[in-house]
Amino acid sequence: MWSNRSPSSDNLRVSRTPRFVGSLAGVALALASAAGMYYLDPRSGRRRRALLRDRTVRAAHQTQNLFARASADARNRAQGIYHIGASRLHPTSSDNPTLAERVRSKLGRVCSHPRAIRVSCNDGMVTLRGDVLEHELSAVLRGVRHVPGVKALRHELQLHQEPGRMPFLQGHTRRGEPHAEYLQRNWSPAPRIVAGGAGTLLLAAGLRQRSPLGAGLAISGLALLARSVSNQPLRQWLGLENAPEDGIVIQKTMHVYAEADEVYSCWRQMENFPQFMSHIREVTRLNDTLYHWVVDGPAGIPVEWDAEITADVPGEILAWRTTEGSVVHSTGVIHFEPDAYGDTRVHIRMTYRPPANALGRTIAKIFGADPRTQMDEDLARFKSYLEVGKTTGAHGTVVRH
Repeated sequence: MWSNRSPSSDNLRVSRTPRFVGSLAGVALALASAAGMYYLDPRSGRRRRALLRDRTVRAAHQTQNLFARASADARNRAQGIYHIGASRLHPTSSDNPTLAERVRSKLGRVCSHPRAIRVSCNDGMVTLRGDVLEHELSAVLRGVRHVPGVKALRHELQLHQEPGRMPFLQGHTRRGEPHAEYLQRNWSPAPRIVAGGAGTLLLAAGLRQRSPLGAGLAISGLALLARSVSNQPLRQWLGLENAPEDGIVIQKTMHVYAEADEVYSCWRQMENFPQFMSHIREVTRLNDTLYHWVVDGPAGIPVEWDAEITADVPGEILAWRTTEGSVVHSTGVIHFEPDAYGDTRVHIRMTYRPPANALGRTIAKIFGADPRTQMDEDLARFKSYLEVGKTTGAHGTVVRH
């Protein structure tokens, strides 16, 4: 029997499918290789696997709590919708104090100075007296008319184009009408679950279509899923929102049971940093003030740069910065402050901008290379190295001689 299908279209479909599958397999293989290098690294792989296990357990608990909160949120929203609908279908008269409180609550959302307005109620007749800015009058009247229980509205408000010297109109306290749920910065649990489910469906549908339209659906679904999981605006999640020019600023203070000169001397010998800083592979001294650094970047990929000492006062201060043209831009200063008991308070302030700035921070977050967390861990090892004489560093337990 003859077939109506076109051989050319079949061949085109067959030829495209292996190429698409092959590209996906290549991407999956590259990701698997990067993950293997990162978590099976002989130097830091054990610690990274332990962190991954802890984060997985924590994520499971957070997911369980999220679904519990989403269930309670959905029940509360359903009850609220039911009561609002019932009140619309079967309106009941409210006593004067209750109605007045409803009106005051509404005023807090539609004007900038609700305390400047006095509210009186009499069997559903609401009277407004006091002072209000002229451009807010229409919003105030419209909002109060929609309050359940309001039958009539009369205003005896004094209108003002500017606050002037009126004491009740000073400052700006407007909260504004609440935005729609998905226009808010943070989403409630139930809408997050709904958005995450919708993003997953869009992503699956886009991957199945294998076309430009499917690619658009997949990207949209992935963005919606990421927004739901992180509960943060995508600009902030990508590190593009309010990003300072200097990058990440880290400030720490710790107390070390050692004299200031000893603490300074240990910190000044930067060649020893790999002994107690797990992410630093090597520090090579080029001259008295210039050092070459090799550290672990995202996925365990080494990153190198040169840094120079810019201030050096023994026992008091040590400052540095990366040289011009380095892939990592960093500056830092450490103050060594002795106390009355012969111990030392160490104050550290460091700015750090990774390669590609916002994109680099996003990649570092994905692989768990958070500079603040690394700083906390490294300072704890440094403190142990000085006080106890040994610490578990990048190459195992290191004893101080």
